[in-house]
Amino acid sequence: MSLNARRRRIASVLALVAALGALTACGQNLGKSNFARTTVAAEAGAGPVPDGDINDPAVTPAVMRTIDPCPLVGKDVLSGLGTPEDPQPSVIAFGGCRTKVVDAGGKKLTVSVDIGASTYVSTSGVTVSVVEGLPQVERKSKDGKSCDVGIMTLRKPERGVGFSVVYDGGDPCGAARAVAAKAAKALHASPAKFPADAGTLTAVDPCAAADAAVLGEVVPHGATMLTSFHSCDWTPGSNPRISIGFRPGRPPEVRDDSKQIEIDGVTAYQKVGNSSSAECKVEWQHKPWTGEYVEVASVIYKHYDEKKDEAASCGKAVKIAKSVISKLPKP
Repeated sequence: MSLNARRRRIASVLALVAALGALTACGQNLGKSNFARTTVAAEAGAGPVPDGDINDPAVTPAVMRTIDPCPLVGKDVLSGLGTPEDPQPSVIAFGGCRTKVVDAGGKKLTVSVDIGASTYVSTSGVTVSVVEGLPQVERKSKDGKSCDVGIMTLRKPERGVGFSVVYDGGDPCGAARAVAAKAAKALHASPAKFPADAGTLTAVDPCAAADAAVLGEVVPHGATMLTSFHSCDWTPGSNPRISIGFRPGRPPEVRDDSKQIEIDGVTAYQKVGNSSSAECKVEWQHKPWTGEYVEVASVIYKHYDEKKDEAASCGKAVKIAKSVISKLPKP
């Protein structure tokens, strides 16, 4: 076994020991908190923390991008924490949703979920455990008022489902773990999905949304890197970079110095960045989403070593956008 491999194995063991100790301590404190019930003290499972690739068919990126996040923080899930409100979906990200809860003592919690969140573990103050066979990453704020618990579903890059709880006067990590534990079970059962409407962007792989040959013409020697389950970068390293993403939002229009353009019959809007380096964003409405919101697709070209030049940078962004438009499913 190599030195690096031994170090990684030792680090995993130490992280697990720390995690079990932290979970035990939190479990003892849950009885003193203001939960409406004491049955929410869900503990992460014991056992070795997986340190290799995650090959669970229930949580592949293709599956995860289709899951509706709001049921993961729905009233039935959070009833053990107190009296929850109806969850509100994010208006800027398909994978986001948040809600509020009032516990038995009248204290307020804010609970949010982010499907596609970073679950990066190589930082200080991180506790790593295991839930439903998946790595679980926990970070508590320095002031103790908030806590992030993430279920890792992808190792390279580290992405998964993140739960953030703000709970002043209570145990935010205990609450976040309880919600994450229910989510982990739901992911392996029958999680609620977005409607499979014709042409929806929620099911589209952003890393396969543009033709690789076109990407290579604009940014040679690049490779795809998933940044969320609905966004992807193409870059040879860190610069230059092409970012392709899908999200809900209000219909794009001319605002903030943007310009209306036409790309193969599709009305789009382009805008250069505010810095002195090259940057251009092109976005367009793909189809209606819900209410006043629509599904928005965007392409961003950035190159920090190139000077600001709208014609040059936007020309490259438009070229990629044209490829994306040609490949997207028709509404």
